[in-house]
Amino acid sequence: MDSWPAIRSSIRLSGQRALSDGRQQRWDGFCRDLRRFFDRLQESATRLPEAEKARCGRDGVAAEIFLKIDHSERQVVLDKLFKYCEMDCHIFTGLLEILQRHFPDFDLMVPSLQGYELAREIHRFLGVPAIECIHLKGDGGERLLMGSSLAELSFEGIMEDTARHYRERGGVEKRRQEIAPGTEISMFLQGPESEEEVLWMQVRAPLSPK
Repeated sequence: MDSWPAIRSSIRLSGQRALSDGRQQRWDGFCRDLRRFFDRLQESATRLPEAEKARCGRDGVAAEIFLKIDHSERQVVLDKLFKYCEMDCHIFTGLLEILQRHFPDFDLMVPSLQGYELAREIHRFLGVPAIECIHLKGDGGERLLMGSSLAELSFEGIMEDTARHYRERGGVEKRRQEIAPGTEISMFLQGPESEEEVLWMQVRAPLSPK
């Protein structure tokens, strides 16, 4: 990772002790494309204006990417994808293009989706993901919903409620300027009586939607 000081990342392979020739070729191709992608991100980071460089994380980290390729579950687990500043290289679409090229038959699973902006990207490029569980916080405390209790929720509804929340408070950009660098922009769910903050939710979507 010394070649990409602006990127903090962890890329893991699991679920297969020894890869077959075909899977090894796929993994090698994925790693090759990922290195090229990291080269583009690093180059973009070196061109950042001073104001954007000042927003970067510790040691000048501009972006964080943590994911696991799980062959046994046929899924790509995206543990974290975050950029601290405005870069001229789009992180989610660049990474998604590589994943769809090499793992088109896998699902994308995000175990702790927190940020509204990443949620919008997932919705835009992969359609409506399935919510597998969600942790909410409201005036009455916190609650964790899963299984049949999710019937009352929809991902699209949360996106609409969140958009309304920020529209009534000056917009997403205003909120981004108010919070500290490295902080996710929260999502919200409007219930019958009060609004709840989405602390995190686990979602899943096919990498190649039909």
